[in-house]
Amino acid sequence: MNHLLTCTTEELALMVSVAGHPSIAKGIAQEALGNKSEIEWQAIMETTANQLIMKRLWDQDRDFKGESPLTMEIIQFIEKYVGSKRMIRCSNAPQHSALMLHHYEDDDWLFHLIDRDIVHEFAIISSSEMKEIIKEYYGISFEQYGGKQTFSLTDEAFDMLSDPKKVNKVLKNSMFTLQEKNSFELFIEDLKTFDWTLFNISNFSIVTLEDELYLENILFFLPSKRGIWIAEYTEDPKTPVHIYLADNKEWEEILGGIGDLAAYQVQAQ
Repeated sequence: MNHLLTCTTEELALMVSVAGHPSIAKGIAQEALGNKSEIEWQAIMETTANQLIMKRLWDQDRDFKGESPLTMEIIQFIEKYVGSKRMIRCSNAPQHSALMLHHYEDDDWLFHLIDRDIVHEFAIISSSEMKEIIKEYYGISFEQYGGKQTFSLTDEAFDMLSDPKKVNKVLKNSMFTLQEKNSFELFIEDLKTFDWTLFNISNFSIVTLEDELYLENILFFLPSKRGIWIAEYTEDPKTPVHIYLADNKEWEEILGGIGDLAAYQVQAQ
């Protein structure tokens, strides 16, 4: 990984604004800081400029002359960052972080790790590194694979699983076999561990600079002490959501497929 930059949300927002994208900068800041008045925003940006001066990312002399205070390298980085047409987002709510992989140029992708909506770390990776990067980011491990575990749900039932009060309703309305019921109960045990929230890896194409995103596909999954639960959509007209327990080999194949698809989509642009 070729490290580019580590900065705070405020620093990133200011650099994006100075580079000529104030509406995107406002969105970045509001995501972490919430809505601020113009006076509050101005005070935050003045303090942030001082931080960038200390990091030698802000040239006061050029600023005084009315020129861009950012280096040409930073401006080029910002332009590629905001101008990316493809993004893969990896959520990790328990760790209060997110990993964004933005297409940068050619076979290069921009690694963008966001920690607690405070710190942003940027680096350059290739599509061939994507599998190991995502695998390391989640760090999923388990002692022993739990064997074949599988069940299927309706769309409505799948949506209900985020509410623990509706679990019994899902169980009552689902026509499970005894084995499927056992698998469902194991899944619910793991879902409870993660506060009723699934992890997901989303693949987006970006339509405009204002962050108009088009979700092309999404993978829902859940770590377990027995393996990795995978939720996939099928063509079944009644119970299209198929949930099953994957082992390490299949998990690596899934992650490898994400990298392969990303490389293909970029080539097809």
